[in-house]
Amino acid sequence: TPFENQEISFNRLAENIKKWNNFPLAGYVVLGSNGENVMLSESDCLHMVETAIKYVPDDRCIIIGAGSESTQMTIEFIKQVHRIGGDAALVISPHYYRDQMKPAVLEHYFLEVAEKSPMPVIIYNVPKFTGLEVSVEVISRVGSHPNIIGMKDSSGNITYQQSILHLGLENFHLLTGTANTLMPSLIMGAAGGILALANIAPQICLNIYQWIKQQKFEEARQLQLQIIRLNQLTTGIYGIGGLKYAMDQIGFFGGNPRRPLKYPDDQEKQQILTELKKLKLLP
Repeated sequence: TPFENQEISFNRLAENIKKWNNFPLAGYVVLGSNGENVMLSESDCLHMVETAIKYVPDDRCIIIGAGSESTQMTIEFIKQVHRIGGDAALVISPHYYRDQMKPAVLEHYFLEVAEKSPMPVIIYNVPKFTGLEVSVEVISRVGSHPNIIGMKDSSGNITYQQSILHLGLENFHLLTGTANTLMPSLIMGAAGGILALANIAPQICLNIYQWIKQQKFEEARQLQLQIIRLNQLTTGIYGIGGLKYAMDQIGFFGGNPRRPLKYPDDQEKQQILTELKKLKLLP
């Protein structure tokens, strides 16, 4: 989400989408974690979706980040964005009362949302933000619901992903949520990825995907190893501020994140620049 003076710049969003449209991406996530969705009002969120839909080609999917602390609020928000457009809802688990979020509670939550959602649901597992994992047990019980079409897993845990894939659920697609596991996830059978790194290195992510599909594993392996440091710097270490700085360096608009998140300092910027140069991403 691009901000100027701490307010959303919908013009900058449109400009970024037009540039991303030059790459053969399968689609976009609006209101994801790296979109700072938790920093936005409901009105902001709806305007973000409205703007994105205007500029995303019809042949690309739009996944909308959803998920609130209450089942009712989640369902109501999904219904609102469905009236605007979009192809699926990315639903994070409730986590404020995480001690009460036992497997049976999460199972009931996802099933009720799926039952009442007017669009397909993708479960979002992101333990570093929620402090809890959507267990394999829960996925085994909800993954066969016809309106639950898959999950985004940002745990970075390959063993967990193997266990999900081993369930053999039909019409349930695993998407890895971190570029650090893109190659191994795809080799195991993941359908693709929803990646922060694709904001700044879309073609590199696409190349890894395409090489795996073509069984060019050595080419994919070499590229996978090259992206790990940049991905660490722009997600885990310096977070959204680091990602936005990288965007600013390569011709997109990143800008400052919403406070209290911060933009990198000079030393942090230099580390990111070094990796951008290595990958030949600078204009």
